[in-house]
Formats: sequence, C-alpha cells, structure tokens
Amino acid sequence: MAIKQQKIATGHFTLVNTHFFDSVDKQMFLSEYWQQKHAITGQAKGRGTTFFIQPDAAQQWVLRHYRRGGLPGKLFSDQFLYTGLSRTRPFMELNLLYTMREAGLLVPEPIAAQVVRHGLIYRADLLSVRIPDAQDMHHVLSRGPVGEAVWQAVGRQIRQMHDLNVYHHDLNIRNIMLDAQPQVWIIDFDRCYQRADGHWKPQNLARLYRSLVKESGRSPAFFWTEQDWAALKAGYHQD
Repeated sequence: MAIKQQKIATGHFTLVNTHFFDSVDKQMFLSEYWQQKHAITGQAKGRGTTFFIQPDAAQQWVLRHYRRGGLPGKLFSDQFLYTGLSRTRPFMELNLLYTMREAGLLVPEPIAAQVVRHGLIYRADLLSVRIPDAQDMHHVLSRGPVGEAVWQAVGRQIRQMHDLNVYHHDLNIRNIMLDAQPQVWIIDFDRCYQRADGHWKPQNLARLYRSLVKESGRSPAFFWTEQDWAALKAGYHQD
C-alpha cells in the first residue's frame, strides 16, 4: 500500500491511496456522478456540503469539496492560493491521514484527493472512508453521559496523535467520534500538520476544554462534567 501522485491534465493532479485504486477517475470527485448512480446516502452541511456515498454494498465513503470559512469564504468560496502541489490542503490532509493510519491511529482512511489549478488559484476535493456506525461526541453527549472509560479513551487517542507530533487545527468535541464498539476516532485534519514538540500540545487540549465548556453553557442537556475532563486527562497522561 502506498500513495501515488498522478497528473490528469494541465493543472489537474490526483493523489491516490493504492490500497483502493491504482488510479482514479476525475468523475469520482463529482456529486453528480454519484447521484446518477443513486449512491448518495446522505449529506452534511458545513462550510459546504459533504456527501455520504455507498459505492457498493460493502463500502461507505465521504466526498468533501474544500471551501473557505468566514469572510474569505464569502469572497472566494472554494478558491485557494496555489503555493506548490505538496502544500495544497487536500494533498497535505491525505498524506497526514495516511501517516497516522500507518501509525495505528483511529482516523478516517484516505482514498484519493484532487487538485485543479487555474493560474494562482486551485480548487480541491477529498474522498475518504466513512467511519462505520459512528456519531460525533457532541451529538452523543446531547443525549446522555458516557462513562469514565470513554473519556479516558478520548485522552489516549489525543495523546497518540500528539506523540506523533500532529497538531490539530480545530480540536473540539464535534471532531471526536464514537463508534458502536465504542472506539474513539478523531476527524477533520484540514490545515493540520506535524510539527516539533512544544507548548502547542497543552494549548490543543485547552482548545478542546473550551469547546466543552462552551457547549455545556449553551444547553443544560449537555452531559459533561469536570470529572469527565479529569478522566480524559488521566487517559492522556497514562503511560
């Protein structure tokens, strides 16, 4: 299994996980292609629309078109400044996910990415495997509490990520998933990267803590306590 880069046409490049394909058809990055095959099973709204795809009976995928947030998103929507292929957001995310999967972390498995460049700007897409039978922990905690063992598992997953020196740009409770087993997964590695060890690790944890405090303040039906945070930290610091 390896990562393979291909040039489709002038300014059009793909990056493929050869566990799935040796090469990838550009049609696979179009939602219309999957709609014609009646393979779209759902979608999620965020900065753009993320499509959930079932290409066959055994697989579920996620198709995401990269979009900007905030004021830049209102002006440029899905356009990004091109500063080199290796620095494009989907290529960085796919390579990082592949590295983490190889290290045994529970993160989405990447399938393929594409970059379409026009002069100084590019647009991009990413295909990845959908985590089966999983919900984000914000949704889970809005329905009821989870036990100490789950919080410790959250801490251990973050520690494994940090031990690989992966900085998560947006570590919040909505980017942590819980599957049916239950196992803890971390998602959304856009703009994330490996960096030298430093103070960013406790700052990463502090960002997650702030997200929990924020969600707890928004709704009395959000089942989180300081004791849960203590369990998460115990898991994080467990040798």
